[in-house]
Amino acid sequence: MTLDAIRRGVPGATSAAHLGRRLRGRNEIDEWGLDPELVSFADPVLALRWDIEVRGAERLPSVGGAVLVFNRRFGLSEPWVLARGVRQATGRFVRTVGVPDIAGLGPFLRRFGGVLDRTDEIAGLLRAGQLVGLATERDVRSRERVGTLEVQRLDAALATGSPVVPVALVGRELGRQWTIVVGDPVHPRASAGPLAALELAEDVRQADQALLEDALPSSWWF
Repeated sequence: MTLDAIRRGVPGATSAAHLGRRLRGRNEIDEWGLDPELVSFADPVLALRWDIEVRGAERLPSVGGAVLVFNRRFGLSEPWVLARGVRQATGRFVRTVGVPDIAGLGPFLRRFGGVLDRTDEIAGLLRAGQLVGLATERDVRSRERVGTLEVQRLDAALATGSPVVPVALVGRELGRQWTIVVGDPVHPRASAGPLAALELAEDVRQADQALLEDALPSSWWF
């Protein structure tokens, strides 16, 4: 490929240029480990795995940090579905909380936007204007129930004044069709105090539950 071909965007030229940079170790990785080019390369594969519909994408902030609280069941597909769906709808990356601090696996998942479950890391991302995906606890017994949300996991949102957005995910772990429903941001109650995080956690869980109930199909055999 010639330089002119790359500049004109000839099919395969841009990918070849990106691959060449990666082989030379010149790919760009941000301070939290995200590799946008790697995500771009993997996107066609993810598209084969999941077909995602996003409802209410206009409720997501176009700029600035926010915490996206989403439900999960077994928890394997949901982080990937959320990240790809939001990226499709808004062009923004989601940094999903919960990467294990294990050599090999942790750094690999960071390349796709995963981050540690630490208040200081989440707060840093929010101050930098990033979207942070925060899952509720798993509820493997029922597809219709949103799990609990640990109170301390919202400390970073309260400390930075970032909006907390409930997001319901509807789909089957081995299925292809998924729906993402974005709700209105949930704000802390006016009476700030030691119970502020507890109240916010319960309010966002209830908002997520309402979204999930509205989004569930009449039958799960679809």
